[in-house]
Amino acid sequence: MRICAGGCGIVYLDTSRAASRRWCTMQRCGNRAKVRAHRARKAGKAANAVKAPLSAA
Repeated sequence: MRICAGGCGIVYLDTSRAASRRWCTMQRCGNRAKVRAHRARKAGKAANAVKAPLSAA
């Protein structure tokens, strides 16, 4: 039994072969977590692009 890593607090039975399931369901918490990570990566790339100095042309 595990607690969902997505923050909902649901306890679920991990029946995956490797016992590596992280979320209660992909439709509920897994998708939200992946969207959050994707947006954070995109925001990081945008921030790095702004900080990079322009090359002299």
